[in-house]
Amino acid sequence: MATTEKSPPTFPMPVAPARGKGFGLASVSPGWRLVLAVLGITTLLWFLGREEVAHAHAFWPWMGPSLLLSVWGVALMAIILLATARSRMIEPLFGGLDRAIRLHRQLAPLAVGAVVVHVILLVPVVMEAGGSVGDLLIPFWSADAATAESLALIALLIWTGLAYAKWLSYEGWLSLHTLIGPIFLIGAGLSFLEEGTTIAAYEPLRFWMWFLLLVGLGAWIYRALLYRWVAPRFNYSLQSLTQLEDDTLDISLRPVDRRVLHEPGTFVFVNRPGQDRKGWELHPFSISSSPTERDLRLSVRMAGDFTRRLTNLEPGEPVEVFGPFGGFTPHRYAGYRRLVCIGAGIGITPFLAMLRFEATNNDFRRIWLWYVVRNEGAAPYDAELRQSVEEADSYVDYELWDSSSRGRLTAAQVMEAVAPLDDYAVMLCGTPAFVEDMRRQFQSLGLSRDRIIAEDFRFR
Repeated sequence: MATTEKSPPTFPMPVAPARGKGFGLASVSPGWRLVLAVLGITTLLWFLGREEVAHAHAFWPWMGPSLLLSVWGVALMAIILLATARSRMIEPLFGGLDRAIRLHRQLAPLAVGAVVVHVILLVPVVMEAGGSVGDLLIPFWSADAATAESLALIALLIWTGLAYAKWLSYEGWLSLHTLIGPIFLIGAGLSFLEEGTTIAAYEPLRFWMWFLLLVGLGAWIYRALLYRWVAPRFNYSLQSLTQLEDDTLDISLRPVDRRVLHEPGTFVFVNRPGQDRKGWELHPFSISSSPTERDLRLSVRMAGDFTRRLTNLEPGEPVEVFGPFGGFTPHRYAGYRRLVCIGAGIGITPFLAMLRFEATNNDFRRIWLWYVVRNEGAAPYDAELRQSVEEADSYVDYELWDSSSRGRLTAAQVMEAVAPLDDYAVMLCGTPAFVEDMRRQFQSLGLSRDRIIAEDFRFR
């Protein structure tokens, strides 16, 4: 590996956490801790209020679980809307916006599943009462049909199917998500107004569910209706545009007034407000410049219509920047003085910012960096990285890994290069498949989950 001439650090290193899978509560992500807390409070209040409605229905075995799943569905939907608000104040609740979006993807099937099973469990209740299942499931089935509830369920199922449709464009997917707020409001409102439920009968639960409703609805209003006007934005203009290879762009933006104050490794959302552009499109890009630099550099892989249109940017064109977001930064992991950094393809971008910052931060660390590329011709940042390694304050080992000639990089090869040390953290950035594969490899070799740091850039 290419190495700087600096002497390795001699200061004492913090004691590393014990190796293992780390299944304790401390290893649970902040977002899941929030989910567990909300569901715990919801379940407790439902349990305390169950006696208020048990006398009015055959509570077990169908009605009770159905009502519990109903309030769980509302609680999960509220968390989903909060997770997608794209607010820097809310981001710490989830440990980073990327984790919030990942949590949203995990919770959505659970929320929809809870609602569907809630309805299924009502079928035997209706049948035992001598009613018609059609009144429960089919809009306008009869004068007694639960038309509003069944229409809300159908809308939710159609929305879910479209949200997971791979053929839907990113812009269409974003537009689709503006509809989830009204669906949530209608569905939750109907459950609140229905007579004979735990929510209607028990005031503490009713107060809690209204609180969750307002939180979720407020987050949706902020994100879907008000974001372009009230979210913190920074006005930039294009300084330069450089195409490094067929699918990689370096975009340098100069602040018009105030500039983004960011940490190395974070990302921003970008919008082009030019008059010749239609619609409102926010797209996330990693920052590859140092926080100490005046201009903001974004390194972009052209993978869709929006990114390919960036080649048409003209010098001086206004660009709106929102953020920064993300927790993929060594500042959040100050306790780890040894870092193993692996960037695959355009995933090297956050490490560019980190190394550029290393030249000025006087924060001595021991760093190993791998730049994984499909071939040597697809490594546009190799020369910059080698220069940054020479200028960095920290002691850095750097290696360009050409997969075409050396095969796929494995966690075992990385750990062998770093051995015999075992008090390091691993930072991974690349395609979701690459990151998940490397994460599994490191965990199988005994590295605890809390020492594997990764950012997920899938925003749909």
